[in-house]
Amino acid sequence: MKQGIHPDYGPVVAVDITSDSHPFWTGTARRLDSEGRVEKFQRRYGGSR
Repeated sequence: MKQGIHPDYGPVVAVDITSDSHPFWTGTARRLDSEGRVEKFQRRYGGSR
């Protein structure tokens, strides 16, 4: 790396998303409803060929 062109590294002071607050890690994540997506695709673009 070139010297003098990179910012100084330090500890992170504030983070918006952490494992304590992210829905995936807290168990409050919503699952997307994927049921019916294949049927919707088949209706739109045709069933079997």
